[in-house]
Formats: sequence, structure tokens, C-alpha cells
Amino acid sequence: MHIRSYNHEIDEAEALLIFDRIFHISHSFLEKTEQTEARQHLELLLRHSGALLAEIEGKVIGFITVDDEGYIAALYVDGPHAGRGVGSALLQAVQDRHDRLGLHVFAENISAVQFYQAQGFTVVGEDRQIDSLGRRHDRLEMERHSYQSMIAS
Repeated sequence: MHIRSYNHEIDEAEALLIFDRIFHISHSFLEKTEQTEARQHLELLLRHSGALLAEIEGKVIGFITVDDEGYIAALYVDGPHAGRGVGSALLQAVQDRHDRLGLHVFAENISAVQFYQAQGFTVVGEDRQIDSLGRRHDRLEMERHSYQSMIAS
């Protein structure tokens, strides 16, 4: 597996294809409207944030977006590669560049919450998001600090 920087002209189609295959499974509790909005938001993120890709033999199998302050807005791994260290490798690659990583995750996305906890993230806050049908969804704010930043404090 190789981790590299995202190149918009080359990688957008493959990254969005992974999103299209995975989002409705990982976010099955949301409506189709939210999937459309999330995809549009992801298109902007991929263009304007630092994104990294994981690939095997030139095929994109996952990606992560992170801003200059270490906020992760998206992390997706293609289904056949889930549970094989791809997400962990992407997180490590961005952790190498940031003292602190932060993100929000829906509490209903149990597999993602468990993944982030296993990666050393802790819940530091909680809020609610209301979907297009007026249903409330709890979101967890999670953070992970690098080992070096913990020693320095």
C-alpha cells in the first residue's frame, strides 16, 4: 500500500466513486438528500483541503481530507479493503503532519466511532445535527494528540 497526495485532475473520479459506494452504508440513518449534500461538500473538500490517498498497484482504495489545523472532514476506505489497516495508515500519515487531529462523527456510525476510539481518539464534545426530515442525530467531537505534543505539555 502506498500513501500519496491527492491530485484533483487525476483522482477525483476514483475518490467520489469510493464515497458513492460507502456513504449510504456507513450513514444508512441519513436520507438521500443528505448523501447528495455530503457529496457536494466532499467535492469542495477534495479541491481545497489537504487530501491523501491510499492505493494498491495504482488503484485508489481510500482517502482522507485534513485541513491546516488537523481537522479531518472525511475518511473513507473502499469496502473490500476495510479492516485491513488502510484507515490506520491514512490517519498516521496525517498525524505525522499535525500535533492534534480532530473530527466529528455521527454517534449512529458505530463502526467509525469504534475505529476512532481504537486509534486513540477521545470524545471531547457532543452536538446534534438535524436532517432534512427534522430528525436529530448526535455527533461526537473527537480528538487525538500526537505522542510528541503530549510529552511537550
